[in-house]
Amino acid sequence: MTSIARAFEILERFRQVQRPLSLKELVRHFDYPSSSVADILKTLSHCGYISFDPITRSYFPTTRLGELGDWIMTEVLPSSYPVDTLKTLRAATGYTVLLGTPNELGVIYLAVLEAREDSRAITSGRRTHRPLVKSGVGYALLSIEEDDFIERIYRRSVARGLCEQRELTFDGLMQRITACRRDGYVFTRDWFNPSAAIVAAPVSAVHREQRLAIAVGGPTTRIEPRIAEIGATLTEQVRALSRKDAGTAKRNRAAAPV
Repeated sequence: MTSIARAFEILERFRQVQRPLSLKELVRHFDYPSSSVADILKTLSHCGYISFDPITRSYFPTTRLGELGDWIMTEVLPSSYPVDTLKTLRAATGYTVLLGTPNELGVIYLAVLEAREDSRAITSGRRTHRPLVKSGVGYALLSIEEDDFIERIYRRSVARGLCEQRELTFDGLMQRITACRRDGYVFTRDWFNPSAAIVAAPVSAVHREQRLAIAVGGPTTRIEPRIAEIGATLTEQVRALSRKDAGTAKRNRAAAPV
């Protein structure tokens, strides 16, 4: 499992720097054993996902790596994820818009549209790991689940060390979720960076068998005075999206062969 995780971290590093990298540069950046990094690079090269230049002794991803996810970008993303809704929300608010889905005890950001202004330093990114119980997107996702399920998630999160009972009680978690159920959205400051905040809402319909939530994020000083405004805009958009999804699902069921 460690080698697999390291392989993806190495590929992420190529995405970040967007240039060839040598074994020495990768070892220095990650502080992993040289033999481990060398074995991973050798495997990736043997499979055709990265190439090795013997003159510069550097590695670089091949087009085969890009083809692995090409079907998602060209086939699934345009027809599945609510890209138009994300764009509409960014245009209406001016802030970063995130689309998240649950991944065991955490949140994965499937798409992030950065704010028109440069607020990247204080807003969440798609590769930022957030526990469900310590994330506005997580609260929104949990708000459409049963209470006993939420309690299991909470207890497992405590057991895994993702949160401590003294900083977040189950009652405290349920207060946030209850507010989201009542208002249709939830506001929260980032647990890890209080200068950032988001307003999040669940997409009530299951979208292509995925549970989704959409959030608007930015500097706390700008988001907090506009909570009600952003919340109203956000819930209007997700309700329209949910109605659209429900209509599509109904048509698909009607067209399905008996």
